[in-house]
Amino acid sequence: MCLVGKIHSLVLVAVLLGAGSASAFETVVIDPGHGGNDEGTKWYHVREKDLTLAVAKRLERVLQIYGVNTMMTRRYNTYVSLDERSEMANRVENSLLLSIHFNASSAQFISGFESFYDFQTEGCRNIASSIQQSLAESIPSRSRGVTKQDFAVLVRTTGCAVLIECGFISNKAEGQRYATPEGQQALAEAIARGVVRIKPIINYDLPTSMITLGDKPRKKSTHNLPVDNSKKTDPVKKVAVTSTPAKTKKKKT
Repeated sequence: MCLVGKIHSLVLVAVLLGAGSASAFETVVIDPGHGGNDEGTKWYHVREKDLTLAVAKRLERVLQIYGVNTMMTRRYNTYVSLDERSEMANRVENSLLLSIHFNASSAQFISGFESFYDFQTEGCRNIASSIQQSLAESIPSRSRGVTKQDFAVLVRTTGCAVLIECGFISNKAEGQRYATPEGQQALAEAIARGVVRIKPIINYDLPTSMITLGDKPRKKSTHNLPVDNSKKTDPVKKVAVTSTPAKTKKKKT
């Protein structure tokens, strides 16, 4: 049975049982990290703020193909504060925030993708794990795992939020791969499949063993979406939250 058929069957069973989850979501709020005068990290003429926006636009299109409601925290090269990003998600009932980022390290051989969450529910961890697993099945790089972390955009979002470090642009090969439309599309499709796979499980409190990663979207590819390179301004990224509202930048590893 295809993925869509499995989802319909599982949802029918869950509705009849009256199941539900505290981590349930209907809308995915996509958050392209950085932007505007905050470039994020930059290596080999590749800027993080450009990659995050390019992947986010593709992710939005793929999720819409799957029938998932979406919203973007920014669509252009503009500055959006961390608080504004979380507030946008908090205003959308039953939403999941996905914050897209790229990593860097002075050790330029380091590569790979990783996912972070903070919300205190098993459902939120399962969402991050599903995305990480989907990336591992599709992206030719190292899976660096799923970690609970108190990044500001995660902590300040009242519902589930996941921050995805898609790769290290300080690694020349990895950075150049994600500077291409094909690399960006591969990331977007992998993240979307992770979300679509876990959505019925989270929303209807089903066992995670009941569904496996399956079909890719069947509509026309979106690999020709342009990268936004306009010159404006946008935010800081993963700032760890302490007991005070002070913001301190996370050191990349």
